[in-house]
Amino acid sequence: MLHRMNFKNVYILLFLALIYNTNQAQSDFKQLETDLAFHCDVMTNAAEGRHRMIAQNHFSKGFAKALKEKNAYSYPFDSLKWISKKYADDNSFRILTWEAKESDVLYHYFGYLQMSDGALIPLKDQFKNIENLNSALTADEWVGSVYYHIMAVDGPDKEKYYLLFGLNRWDKNENRKVVDVLWFDKNKNPVFGKPVFNKSEDSKNNLKLNRLLFIYSSDAQMTVNYNPGMKMILFDHLIPRMSRTDKSKETYVPDGSYSGYTEDKGIWKRVEKLANQVMETAPRPTPVLDGRKGKKIFGN
Repeated sequence: MLHRMNFKNVYILLFLALIYNTNQAQSDFKQLETDLAFHCDVMTNAAEGRHRMIAQNHFSKGFAKALKEKNAYSYPFDSLKWISKKYADDNSFRILTWEAKESDVLYHYFGYLQMSDGALIPLKDQFKNIENLNSALTADEWVGSVYYHIMAVDGPDKEKYYLLFGLNRWDKNENRKVVDVLWFDKNKNPVFGKPVFNKSEDSKNNLKLNRLLFIYSSDAQMTVNYNPGMKMILFDHLIPRMSRTDKSKETYVPDGSYSGYTEDKGIWKRVEKLANQVMETAPRPTPVLDGRKGKKIFGN
């Protein structure tokens, strides 16, 4: 009887120790998050570009340190409002992305891919240096964007891949939206880009794209997102016009109609124009920065 009671006491002590350690870990992360939230707020909202970049430097260092802590994957960092946090459907990883505005014409993009086992993979923005955008790229060759949506797809090879919908504010004239493809090779290394998009609507044209890229005027609102009701990637059809900020440059703006991609066994087939499709409200994604001084950068 005494032996059984001793075991019971041991279990109770172990249980209480687990609760204490969990609460202590949560408390530690909350303190880290408080410091990070301050720098994150300054990085996003400070009036001076140099102040934003100093805050970004402090934030990046502190965030990397926090994400490397034990059990960091299970901590949501909810108060970091300006950081996009997107999770895989099976919770096997999350992807964290953000931007820092150095000036009115220069933005920087940062990100981490964090696996559920805690492994942390930095994403290094090379968008403006990549010679061939229609290629598979590593985490060191990342097409820098703030992601506003992620969705899983069963590929043509029966292997799951993920579509990442993101925005890059390119320069004073243009923004760029990207639908990138994330998958993992046999060594579980992340790869960005996969030839799953038909380049044209012509069924005889077998050319495939590794990712979708949309370039449009910085003063326009353009939608690119998956519409679950229509089961399509839907996007504004773009037409050229002369730039309002640079009269010598031609940029693209929506014309009020929509194009799309439909999925068939992991391959996305282009639909050039949705015939007579009129929508009162565009299929807008939920914005990451929806509360930032009225800026609705995803076209909401």
